Amino acid sequence: MKKRSIVMVLLLTFITCGIYGFFWMYLTRDEIKTYLNDPSIEPGLEVLLAILCFPYIYYWLYKCSKDIVRAEIKAGVPMPADNTLLNIVLAAFGLFPICMLIIQSQLNTVIEQPPAETV
Repeated sequence: MKKRSIVMVLLLTFITCGIYGFFWMYLTRDEIKTYLNDPSIEPGLEVLLAILCFPYIYYWLYKCSKDIVRAEIKAGVPMPADNTLLNIVLAAFGLFPICMLIIQSQLNTVIEQPPAETV
């Protein structure tokens, strides 16, 4: 996974009038898919559904938030945060960019974790 600046994620989303947001959605889900080794995650289909059917964004947030918790547990994050409800409520009030920042911040936390020592 790649560590991304949350400020740049927000800035690029606004500069591109939301187009970067869909690109970011794809990258995020693809990286989570690889990290968790979960073939059930289909980033391309998820972005397509989000574009064609806006309410799918809420389901995407649900799935992504739950998968981030799984990634945090796998990385050994001391206190994994399940922000599923927070993200869905924020999106319901039109604050999807804030959800993006929360998700990217959590992913950055996973990336920053030292690799687990193997015996």
